[in-house]
This record gives sequence, structure tokens and C-alpha cells, in this order.
Amino acid sequence: MLLLVFAAAAVLLAGCAGAPPRGEAPSAPPALPAGREPAPSAPPFRGGVPSALPRLKVPEIASGRPVRVLLGGAQKEIRIAGESIRAWSAAGAPVAGGEGAVALSVIGEKIRWGAGKLLDSPIDVASPSGMRIDGKPLVARVRVSARGAMLYAVAVVPLEEYVAAVASREAPPSFHPEALSALAVAVRTYALLSMEKPREPTHDVVAGVEDQVFEGLDHVAEVFRKAAAATRGEVLSYRGSLARAVFHSTCGGRTENAKDAWGSDVPYLRSVACDDCLESPARKWEYRMTAKEGKRIALSLGVRAKEDLKISVAVRSSTGRAGKIRISSNGVSREVAAAAFRKEAGYARVKSLKMEIVPVGNGWSIAGEG
Repeated sequence: MLLLVFAAAAVLLAGCAGAPPRGEAPSAPPALPAGREPAPSAPPFRGGVPSALPRLKVPEIASGRPVRVLLGGAQKEIRIAGESIRAWSAAGAPVAGGEGAVALSVIGEKIRWGAGKLLDSPIDVASPSGMRIDGKPLVARVRVSARGAMLYAVAVVPLEEYVAAVASREAPPSFHPEALSALAVAVRTYALLSMEKPREPTHDVVAGVEDQVFEGLDHVAEVFRKAAAATRGEVLSYRGSLARAVFHSTCGGRTENAKDAWGSDVPYLRSVACDDCLESPARKWEYRMTAKEGKRIALSLGVRAKEDLKISVAVRSSTGRAGKIRISSNGVSREVAAAAFRKEAGYARVKSLKMEIVPVGNGWSIAGEG
């Protein structure tokens, strides 16, 4: 469900992107998670768009510039399938080709093409009929880089195609057309601000809930393409600049203050009460964490855990969300950012920082809302 808040010159869409401000990134995304389960039917549409809605045209950065989307993070091997797969060097020279499928692996800072050629990084890989990367249908062109003995695949996606594709994964097609249009504006604004301030020199956004969910250009229903087309060139603004258009599916009753989520204030991202998601299937959730998984997470966060491992919420924000998690074992106790704990546990398991951690048997019950 989408919530529109208009205040002064600011336009805020609260609805799945939740990345921290660029240049001030904490160790994990803020406590504004995205539930992936769509509502079974369209919710009632509450109100229209104000006639005085301030609008900005798409900035110069978007002029002919595609969105660079990191797919799957660091990998040892990437399998690409498609017809007439071709690769070019960064300078544009043809360097390799194949039919059907090819496996790319990493050797130091070079890319091995199949079982043979070693290629300088990066390479651009394309197929006119599109490609499947690790079994997922994606786009017609990717850039593959080798860094730190790992491979990174970055999809190069035209902006408006990206907007429609993301919207199709962030809302069901049964939503009201105006709600989908609002979502398209938020997705576009988020992407453009990310393009101004990229996460890394190699990419603007990642394909998962850290930014906006992108799963390729296949199976994008016409309603999402219409929403993108109907709002083409429209963005959200605050005092003449692109707004930080973060959104989620389900807030659990109250949104979070930006300062509590990220440590830095954003004047138009204030905590507000919300009852629009009371019937969302993602409102309440529970994850049973085993002792083995708890030990793995503890070790990744700096505590070598024994059988006496304890995990608890140490600090909460003003909205009741976890701010810090205390991990204790073998006489060692450490408080870590709750966002870092959630990242290690998995965003699909710990869906929000509005949670309780309770020891149960040989593990823990982590239950929450939103």
C-alpha cells in the first residue's frame, strides 16, 4: 500500500526502496523494509493527487543515461545463456563470443571466458534476444568486472524500462492506476538520485531490497508500463532538488524517523502513524533462528560464540524499532547496529527492525511487524 504525504514544497512517497543517503551509508539498510507479499486485492484508494503538486523535469543526468544495476553482488562464477552472445572490451573491441551459454569465472583481476580465454576486466556482454544470468531472465546487455577475485555483473537498463520493471515487482497489478503512477514517480526519483550519487563507481543501485527490486524486463504487465509512460519525466522534489523517495509495503503501524534509521536527519521523512497496512499479509512475521545460525551471525559481527550465546535488543528508537543488538558469549559482550544484524540474518527472514528477540529452546524466536 502506498502513502502519499504532501508538506510545503516537499513530496514524499512512503511505500520498498530503503537505501541510506549516498555518501553516509551505514552497514545495512534502514528499518523501512519491504514485504514482498502483495495484498490479494486492490486496497481502497484514499484521496487524489493535489492539483498544486510541484514537479521537476528529469535532470540532465538522465539524458540518454541508463541505470546501472548490480545483479546478485560478488560472485565466483556467472553463467550467461542466450543466442549469439558476444563480448567487447572496455574500448569497444570484440574479444569473445559463443552460442547457447557461457560460464564466466575469475582469475585474479581477469575474467575467464568459458574454459579458454582470459580477458581484461571489464567486458560488456550482450545478446540481441536477451540473456539469462544464473537462470534469471534479465536484459540484453551487462558489464562484468573482476575485482578482489570476485565477479560483478551490472545490468545497463534504460531509465523508463527500469521504472516499469521495478514497479512490477514492488506492487501487484491490481493496485489503483493512480497508486501505480505514484509508485512509478517514486521509483524514478529514487533511481535518479542514486545516479547522481552512486553507491560505487561501477553501479548506481543494487537489484534487491537494499535499493529497489529489479528482476529483469520480462513479465512486466502493461499496467506498469502505462504507469511509467503516464508519469514520464516526473519526479519528487524538495526545495528544488530531488527528494529521497524511500518506500516500503508495510510499516507495522508507524514509520521511522530518518535520523533514527540512518543517523542523519531528512526534514520530510518524519515518523507518522499509519493504519493503511493493518490487513497486509506482511504486517506480522516470525523467524525461528537456530543456535547454529546465531553463532554464524555472531561470528560475522565480531563475537566468537560458545554454547552460552545470548542475543537481545539493547537500544530502541523512538518508534520502538531495534537500534542496537547485544551479542554476548564466553565473557565477551558487544553491541552492534540492529541494521547490521538484520543484514547478516537476511532481509527475507528478519523483515523489519520493529521486532522482539526471545530465547526459545535451542535458538531464538524473532517476531515483528512491518
